[in-house]
Amino acid sequence: MKIWNLAKKDLAIIMKDRGSVLWIFVLPVVFLLIFAGLASAQGGSSSQDEAEDTRTPLTVVNHDPGGAMAQRFMDDLNRSESFRVVEADESSAEQNLKLLKISRYVIIPADFTKFLAEGKPVNVVVVTHPNANTQGTQTLLQVVNGIASDTSLELQLLDGIRQMGDMQAGNPNAEQAFQADKIVAQAKSQFDRSRITPLIAVDQQVPSEEGGTKYSFDLGASSVPGMAVLFVFLAAASTARNIYEERKIGSLRRLLSAPLSRAELMLGKMLPIWLLTLVQIAVIFAFGALILPVLGIGSLSIGKYPLAWGLASMIIAMCSTSLGIMIASVAKSEGQISGLSNALLWVAGFLGGALIPTFLIQQMPTLSVLSRLVPQSWATRAYYDVIARGADIWEILPSLGMLLVFSAVFFFIGIRRFRFE
Repeated sequence: MKIWNLAKKDLAIIMKDRGSVLWIFVLPVVFLLIFAGLASAQGGSSSQDEAEDTRTPLTVVNHDPGGAMAQRFMDDLNRSESFRVVEADESSAEQNLKLLKISRYVIIPADFTKFLAEGKPVNVVVVTHPNANTQGTQTLLQVVNGIASDTSLELQLLDGIRQMGDMQAGNPNAEQAFQADKIVAQAKSQFDRSRITPLIAVDQQVPSEEGGTKYSFDLGASSVPGMAVLFVFLAAASTARNIYEERKIGSLRRLLSAPLSRAELMLGKMLPIWLLTLVQIAVIFAFGALILPVLGIGSLSIGKYPLAWGLASMIIAMCSTSLGIMIASVAKSEGQISGLSNALLWVAGFLGGALIPTFLIQQMPTLSVLSRLVPQSWATRAYYDVIARGADIWEILPSLGMLLVFSAVFFFIGIRRFRFE
């Protein structure tokens, strides 16, 4: 109870500080809007004509170049109200999906025109990454299925007419071949056939993570975990500065007269910061989940297992709080706090994937090794695993374990070197 009373006092002091409120709640949202907007703009066209086209760019991989039916299928897609076709080869499309530049693409198979001319079924494939916006995917599937269905029906009806023409050529009583009831029966037969076994079927594929390839969520929303980790650990600098100011004016020295042990005093100082950090995380993710979709920047969830996200958030907040205590215990001046904060927070935030996507860090061997030495890397990894891969608590235990190790090291150094005066 005494620890909680001390925590409540510090919590009230922090909340009265407008600068702290701005730093904890406002700046993360502003940065998130900027980074999410920039991320969602990736892959956009610089062409003036394309810039005026407000339809969503749709990557199409055409393995039947020069095929009349393949070109017609792409033209039909391009005439839709929702999508503008952008041709690409399959390797580029796969890479852009991995790099979060696109969320989905369409594959027209080889011999598309030849097979249709021979009346053989073909499959058009819609490839989407696991956490692509559901509404956008459904819209694309509806458009592609509509074009496939219409084209199948047309081709099968024409095939039926050709069959009736063949019947006429081989029938001396030509007028019998085109009797009304036979025409209706043939048309109905072809219509039923196109509905049950269409010439053009549409398959949806969602790439797995085989070979270590990791896929993520919407472009804009991919900035949310990074911003959360960045500002959670930047809060450690605020923690250190607040403790330094209290030591400077003698508030910490007066606490020694309270009927609390040094460990209890430290817990009382850490508890309000930990709670505010959790609130900060909740605000950032709530903004990402509720506001970004309204702005058309992206969509976000906290994964299939909210408990995994909650546990990760609590441990990440604890690690940040412990880091703040360590910085406050090691630094002897406000200048040293700023220097340590820049080195431990901004540089580590970059290495840990809080400022740029983790897959870019992983593609650079030296940075990939260095990133494992900072807690931000394990924090972003835990969030991405929970949100993008749908990982449960057991699957993120290695990342949480490393964060607990960092927390213990920071706390141990902080306790050993902490000065109340």
